[in-house]
Amino acid sequence: MGRGVITQWKDDRGFGFIKPSDGSKEIFLHISEIKGASRRPKVGDIIIYELTTAADGKVRATNASIEGVAPLPARKQHKAKKGSLMKNLIGIPVAIGFIILAMEFQGSRSPSLITSFTKPGCKIKGNISVNTGRKFYHVPGAEDYESTVIDPSKGEKWFCTESEAVANGWRKAPK
Repeated sequence: MGRGVITQWKDDRGFGFIKPSDGSKEIFLHISEIKGASRRPKVGDIIIYELTTAADGKVRATNASIEGVAPLPARKQHKAKKGSLMKNLIGIPVAIGFIILAMEFQGSRSPSLITSFTKPGCKIKGNISVNTGRKFYHVPGAEDYESTVIDPSKGEKWFCTESEAVANGWRKAPK
């Protein structure tokens, strides 16, 4: 799997180019290779992809995803074909869920990994500013809500209420 940043994106034409993080030559990416993302890509997005050489000898990105962008709910994604990568990956979260459930059943006192990443039905996004490190929360309908991506690995969180966000040290976003 490769990883790189989108340096050019022509949304009206559905393609762009990725600059690989290893510094190699830019790679072509077509929108049809990004499956199940909840939004379209944009310049600056980090893309995870596989490299494929087309019949004409050109290298292009396939089986791509946008890092940090939530996938569409399963009901909105097309059904996976038998033996496809998507179908094989779907079982992974289920297996992890069973492991976590078993750990909790055995008396673990810490919250499960799943609840620390997402809270079903909670729509308030707790985001940490890259520039200042300040913690802001975004409510649905706010100007930056749709473009805000939550990355739990950076300490960002979902909240169910504004009071919960405030109690945890987060401030309401200015926009």
